Amino acid sequence: MGAAFLEALHAEAVAMVAAVRQTRSARSLLDGSAGIATYANMLREAYHYQHALQPTLALAAERMLDHGRHMPLALLLQEKAREVAGLDLRVLDDLEALGFSRADVATSMPAPPTQAWIAWFRFLGRSDHPAGFLGVAYLLEYLAATCAGTAVDGLQRTARIAGIRRALGFLRNRVEAREGHVRTLAAALPSLDDPAEIDAILTSARTTR
Repeated sequence: MGAAFLEALHAEAVAMVAAVRQTRSARSLLDGSAGIATYANMLREAYHYQHALQPTLALAAERMLDHGRHMPLALLLQEKAREVAGLDLRVLDDLEALGFSRADVATSMPAPPTQAWIAWFRFLGRSDHPAGFLGVAYLLEYLAATCAGTAVDGLQRTARIAGIRRALGFLRNRVEAREGHVRTLAAALPSLDDPAEIDAILTSARTTR
């Protein structure tokens, strides 16, 4: 079960990155041809989901610890919550460096897909299977490991956006995540043998994709 489960989860991550790379906006971020509107739009949506992600991750970990179930995974979620703390503020720093108002970004309305995803993981954090959050975590870490460094390199190389070097804090943080975090998750997840929890993680990964 462990190997098959991890293979299915990894397949979702690979499929997500492949789909992302097919979008025009993502291609422009990766090759450095993106203009300020594309980059700022990406950061704005990142702010909204990062702002909602950290407290919901912490809640999911707390509920798992309270239930006394899958303690190593609960502690791993707790660690993830600490890792993403403050990333929403780092996104605001990047946008401010590009000339955008922090207050305007914070009070803006997320795009409908972002709203839907935030609603999903908030539901997940309060569900009977908060371990499903590990599906979200795995896909985000894999996306960071495979794309963030390329985007930083491309945006710096072309420098099409004025002041871009001062506005890469969020992406640089994601570069630091790289493959170490993916390996940590991959090592912990095969120990899970609860079919309901496995289903929650895979369903969450599919929703994230």
